[in-house]
Amino acid sequence: MQDLDKELSRIYDFDIDKIYPLKNYYVIETSEGKRILKSVNCSPERIMFVHGAKEHLYSNGFKNIDRYVCNKSKSPASFINGILYTVSESVEGRECDFNNRDDVIRASKTLAMLHKTSKGYIPPQNSIIRSDLGKLPEYFSKRLEEIKRTKKMAQRERNEFDYLVLEYINYFYELGENALEKIHNSKYYDVVKKSQEERLFCHHDYTHCNIICKDLETSVINFEHCTFDLKVYDVANLLRRKMRKCNWDINEAMVIIDAYTSIEPISKEEFEILEIMLQFPQKFWRVVNRYYNSRRIKREKNFIARFNEVIEEIEYHKRFLNEFNKIVQ
Repeated sequence: MQDLDKELSRIYDFDIDKIYPLKNYYVIETSEGKRILKSVNCSPERIMFVHGAKEHLYSNGFKNIDRYVCNKSKSPASFINGILYTVSESVEGRECDFNNRDDVIRASKTLAMLHKTSKGYIPPQNSIIRSDLGKLPEYFSKRLEEIKRTKKMAQRERNEFDYLVLEYINYFYELGENALEKIHNSKYYDVVKKSQEERLFCHHDYTHCNIICKDLETSVINFEHCTFDLKVYDVANLLRRKMRKCNWDINEAMVIIDAYTSIEPISKEEFEILEIMLQFPQKFWRVVNRYYNSRRIKREKNFIARFNEVIEEIEYHKRFLNEFNKIVQ
C-alpha cells in the first residue's frame, strides 16, 4: 500500500491523506477531495476511448459522471508496478432502487439524456474504438449455437440441472430462433446506419449500482463498457432488470418508456428492435452457458435456483410480449 501511495503521489498532481480498499477498488482521500482508484483489465487505448466519451458528455452538459483524473502526463491511465490503473472523481449518493418508481423514472430520464448528449462523439485518435453496431444478428446466432451445444451436454450428463435443461431447452431455442428471424426481416440495418451517422454511444452496463441518486441529482458511473451501439440496447437492459422485479408488468415498462421518450424519441423501427431484444431468451442463455462453462458440481443448487427463476417467468414473459407487440403496431 505504501508503494502504491508513493507512486500515485509521483504520478498525479495531488497529495494523499489516506488510501484504503473498498469493494473492488481503492478510495483515495486527497488534497482535492475523494478519488477512486481502480485496476483495469484493458489497454490504455481502450481507456482513451472511454475517457473521450466521458469528456464528450461533460462538454455537452451531462456533468454528473465519474470523470477520469488525468496524471501529470495528461493520460487517464497509469501503469503502476505493471498494473494499469485509472483514477476518477468520486460520485457521492446511494444506488438506484429499481423497486422505487421515482428512482426508475429518474434512471430512465437520465439514460435518455445520456444518449442525447452522446451524439456526435468522435473518439481520440490514439484510442481503440469499440462498436457493436450491426452485430446483433451475429450475437443471436452465436448464442443459439451455444444453447444447442448445451443440449448435447445435458443429454450426456443427466443430473437434476440437465433434466431441467432438456425439458425446457426447445422452447427457449425456438424463441431465440424466432427473434433472429425477426431481426433479419426488420429494418435493423437501416436503424444501425442512422445510429452510425448520429455517432451515439451506449453505457452498456446501465444497472442499479452504476446509477447514483443524491437529492434531485442522478449520476452515472463506470463507463468501462461503453460502446457505439443502438440506444435501445441500454433501454432493453434497463427494462429487463426492472421487468424481472415486477413479473413483466407492461404498465411498469411503459413508465420507463414514457420517461425515456419525454427526452429522447424512439422510432417505430427502434421499438420493433427493442421488442426483438426483449424476446430473445437472454437470461436462459446466460444461466445455462455459465453452468456448462464452470466448475458446476459444488454450485448446482445455485444454478437450479436461477433456472427455476427463468421457468417461473415464462408465462409472464409471454403475456408481456403480446401486450408490447400491440404497442409497437
